[in-house]
Order: sequence, then structure tokens, then C-alpha cells
Amino acid sequence: MSSNHSQRAYQHIRRELLNGSVAPGSRLSYGSIGKEIGVSATPVREAVGQLASEGFVELVPQLGAVVRELNREEATELYELREALEACAAGQAAERISTRQKAEIRDNLSECLALIKEVRNSGREQANCRLAQKFRNLDLAFHMILIEATRNRRMLKVVGDSHILTRIFQADRHEFSLTILEATVAEHEAIAKAIEAGDREGTHDAMRSHIRNSLNLTLNESDVDIDDRWWTE
Repeated sequence: MSSNHSQRAYQHIRRELLNGSVAPGSRLSYGSIGKEIGVSATPVREAVGQLASEGFVELVPQLGAVVRELNREEATELYELREALEACAAGQAAERISTRQKAEIRDNLSECLALIKEVRNSGREQANCRLAQKFRNLDLAFHMILIEATRNRRMLKVVGDSHILTRIFQADRHEFSLTILEATVAEHEAIAKAIEAGDREGTHDAMRSHIRNSLNLTLNESDVDIDDRWWTE
């Protein structure tokens, strides 16, 4: 993509996909997106073409650009990729992570624990939409801190892309009950503890276990048989 406007549109749509605000099967309106970020429809169309080439969007005749829906087999393959890459990255991070990044991890965990406390105090067993979105962002930030600590830019891009696809698969399926929040943060704490100790193997194993648990949780929470059909809006 040559123009700054195209790059701006690309980054905007990518962020929307990553934070889970665009559901699978949703049509992307070039005009509406352009109006939202202050550009014309043309650079948005160029950005969508790039996203389609990366597998996030499909260009469907008579429908236009539609956010992909992954089936169970694709989701499993994606988590297997994440397991291999992120477990390796976490192990490297244990040896390369900076003091600043360690502090960022501690701050991230503190925010997660405060969020869990807020859910408990609400008297509900499940996070509301605001807290669920906040937790998604904290979860992603935790993982990306570790990837950034490897200082491997290619790995950062590939892992970032894989998180977008898993977010697309999880959209409207993944609920954040108090039990899930607590289990996820406990797994993050185990990873962080190994990081603090500089334990490469322990960090690798803790991340691998975390990714496997995430896959099982995501597949088990699907209350319909997921196939290749589009969701209706």
C-alpha cells in the first residue's frame, strides 16, 4: 500500500479485528470506515485488499468485503502455530527481557487482579462488556510484551496476525466468567514467575500449557457446531 491514507485505514481495521469489535461475517463498508477515520473510500478499499491477502477478510461476490469466519479445524491449526511460536518466544524472553518490560508485566497483572476484584464486587459471575473488553486488551498486551522482549520483528508480526485470527474465531463465543478470568491470570502469573527467575525452560512450558488451555476453552465454549457458513448479521 503506497499512500498514508491506505496505511491508516489498514491499521484502523486491523485494530478493530484485534480487539474483537467486528464479528465474523460482518460486511465492511468502505464509505463508513472512510468517514470514521477521515479518508475516502479508495484507500479503505486498498487496505481491505491487503487484509484479504493476509486471510482476515474475504471478498465475496455481491456482498463485498466480509470478515472471515474460521472453522474448528482452522482454529486448532492456528492455536498449534501460536503454541509453537509463543512458547519459543517466551523462552527467549526469559533471557532477553528488559527491566522496563518486567515492570510492564507486573503492572499488567496488577490491572488484571483489580479487574477480577471489580467483577467479584459486582456480585456477578461474569464480566460485563466493558470489563470483558478491558480484559481482552490486557491479555493481548501481556502476550505482546513477551514477543517484543525477543526483539524479533518478524515474530512480532506473525504472532500479532495469529492473535487477530483467534480473536475473529472467538467473537461472540468466548465469555469471561469469573472462573475463566481467574484461571487465565493464574496462568499469566506462572509465566511471569518463570520470567522473573530467568527460567527459559519453565517459561516455555508455562506458555505452552497456557496456549493449550486457551484452545480447549475456546472450542469447548462453542455452543453450536462451527462450520464454514457465514453468520448472519
